[in-house]
Amino acid sequence: MRRSRVAIWPIALAAAAACAGAQPERKAAASGTDLVSVSREMARVDLGGPPSAARAEAEGPAGSEVVERFLSLYALPRDEAAWGAYKALAHDSPKLPWGSLGMARVYISWGTLDQAEAELRRARDADPSNWISLLLGAWTEERAGRVADARLHYLAVLNVDGENPEALLGLARISVLQGNVEAAYDLARRSLDALPGQTAALRLLGETAGALGLKGEAVEHLAGAAASSPRDAGIRAGLARARLANGDAKGAVAEWKAALALEETREGMRGLLDAATQAGDLDSQLAAALGIARLEPGVAENWRRLAALRLAERDEEGAEGALRRAVDRDPRDSESRLALGRILLGRGQVLLAMEQFRAAGEAARAERAALERRLLVSAIPSTDPAQIQRIVAGRLDRVQREDPAATRSPGILVMRVAVVPGGEAGEVAVVEDTARDEWVRASAYWNLKNATYPNKTGHLTFRFAVSAPKVAKASKD
Repeated sequence: MRRSRVAIWPIALAAAAACAGAQPERKAAASGTDLVSVSREMARVDLGGPPSAARAEAEGPAGSEVVERFLSLYALPRDEAAWGAYKALAHDSPKLPWGSLGMARVYISWGTLDQAEAELRRARDADPSNWISLLLGAWTEERAGRVADARLHYLAVLNVDGENPEALLGLARISVLQGNVEAAYDLARRSLDALPGQTAALRLLGETAGALGLKGEAVEHLAGAAASSPRDAGIRAGLARARLANGDAKGAVAEWKAALALEETREGMRGLLDAATQAGDLDSQLAAALGIARLEPGVAENWRRLAALRLAERDEEGAEGALRRAVDRDPRDSESRLALGRILLGRGQVLLAMEQFRAAGEAARAERAALERRLLVSAIPSTDPAQIQRIVAGRLDRVQREDPAATRSPGILVMRVAVVPGGEAGEVAVVEDTARDEWVRASAYWNLKNATYPNKTGHLTFRFAVSAPKVAKASKD
């Protein structure tokens, strides 16, 4: 086995390797300081345990003032100011390890592990009997990914403090990494027994309980973790998953909303959508779909989902906007084009509806065929512009007569066709429309779009007269 970069006491290491459950050999440092009490104070800060009523028990006959100062600094944010205060502590008490231990803890939180290891060596040189350097060494090894070395350090800590909550929890985390969930569950429970109310053990205990199928217990522990750390979005997310797994979809929706209020993430939005779907909560589904589309605007599926929920709420305008975004991101999305075409047709935007049906291809074959029959759109057996004018005019007259609109007024419809090589219609533009009949306009547009013209480029203009509808008079008896 490669030698650990942070040395372990030879005697403690031998005992730890031989038996993880051996009785603790000693608790105090050579100075007489009660290191178990100091370690518990550290754990209350690091693991979220209940605050201590007093620190007198952590004091010893030598260096007690320095220990108290160390513990006071330990509760502060691990920033430059804290590092400077630990540096001053090391300067003021160079023969004691506490300043170096504090700087090592700051370095660990910053991820500068080489510097942490250097300070731990200084702490060990100052007081080889102070086993708290072993605990911080375990954290360093664990964060560096040296799991085997971290495990040995944690076992060595347990050899002198058999119920050290942080060592037990560290071994639990390692057990999870190694796939031994049952061992992790037992170790997390022991850690919680050693320091009741600590957030970290509650969380890990809830997660491992869920993995073992203990669904109710998972909810219980994660709810406790959320209560003790209400601003932790990750714990809320875990509780949401646990509630859903336990059959409480409505409770999962509430937890996901609480998690998202703390931190908006894609995972959270997807979790909310899943829970809301199972709970039948349409409003929450819609909120989640909106959030997902906002966070991932380039994904067409997100807009399709949002459109479906908008339609379920009978919000056609909102559905149209979502479908247009879906089509923009995936022009070959035939289902979205079909749905968009149906909305447009229902709103009387016939020309645009046909455009979507055509683009949808086979998915909208029936809708396209029905609309083409209604608009009398079919092949025109002539390339002569005059004949095309006559045929299309006749079709417009039939379209108009088959659907007389009471508000229609007589007028003129002028269309211009840009002929491209091959005699096909490129752009078809409405130049003038005083009749304002959507069906007539759509029929003219698509008939002219389908026609074939003389094989020369240029523009052709077609003018159609649209008459007023004939209103049947009531007959006399």
